[in-house]
Amino acid sequence: MAEVYYGIAGNPVSHSISPLLVSIVAQHLEQNSKIRHNLEIKSLNLIEADSIQDALAWGYAKTIPNPIDWDYTGAPFGKFRNRALIQKALEITAKVVKEHDGLFLDASLSKRAKFPLSSKVKLPTKAFGEEIWLNLTSPLKHQLNSQAVMDFNDSSLIESVNVLRWDGHGWWSSNVDGCGVVRCAEYFGLDVTSGATLAIVGGGGAARSTAYAWSKSGGKLKLISGRRAIDEGPWSDSVIETESYDMIINFDSEELSDNIDSKAIILSPRYNLMEGTVEQRINDLIGEIYDGRWMLVAQHLECWRQLWAPHQIDELPSIRLLMTKLIHAETVLASYA
Repeated sequence: MAEVYYGIAGNPVSHSISPLLVSIVAQHLEQNSKIRHNLEIKSLNLIEADSIQDALAWGYAKTIPNPIDWDYTGAPFGKFRNRALIQKALEITAKVVKEHDGLFLDASLSKRAKFPLSSKVKLPTKAFGEEIWLNLTSPLKHQLNSQAVMDFNDSSLIESVNVLRWDGHGWWSSNVDGCGVVRCAEYFGLDVTSGATLAIVGGGGAARSTAYAWSKSGGKLKLISGRRAIDEGPWSDSVIETESYDMIINFDSEELSDNIDSKAIILSPRYNLMEGTVEQRINDLIGEIYDGRWMLVAQHLECWRQLWAPHQIDELPSIRLLMTKLIHAETVLASYA
């Protein structure tokens, strides 16, 4: 049995739903895996850190001196109240076995993008005795650059690392921001491999990761200037000048210009606390702007596929089922807040 210590590091992290997603996917595998499930999530952690050194230090120590309050409970993360409430949420998600009808079916595309896009190494095909799984968010994504880390998807090259795994023998890294955006586009019915066009506003690690994954998957890019710009990179040959595009994502702010393509799907990279019943929350997910939970859920599944449990790819939940479970879990947590 592998003991897994999970953390998400960055600043801020108090709003993160990722620890909840880790628990839900691990529960799903335990309930549905056709092969022996050999993972136990030993601890969940929010790591407030401004440097990659502090994040990796947690990986070795596996303790947080001063736990921060979680936005979903208002209580210190990792303490009794949070652990108890997450368990309450998992009691509900264990019973959720069907995808919510309101979240429409995955589009049936003839061809989907394949990840990792750049891989010179092969991952272990099993879990080891003790593992550390780590997600990175701002401002840490661009800080990791070490030859001691086995790197997927050129994450160090494009300065966008957001998932790590320590398997007891070494560190592995990848970037799944962009992979998540591609998976969302496919879910919404866009054929990225045939040249669908994505408009990206702004720059930063998530924008670089998205530009990389989209272009490597066969898509075209329209880059729109914002507070930060995307420099030239492996995606440059896929950049086109056009006023028409299939999807737009704004990494710079909450607001979009009025003169965007009216036919384009609008995907937000941000998510906020929701209110209301499960049905009301489902409706909020599929409004005029698609909530950042879509991107997060798709990214999270790529973490499992690419680094954490590639030997169980076929056992993972669909985007639609994981989103259904997440909304039920958040609704339970809100009832105790």
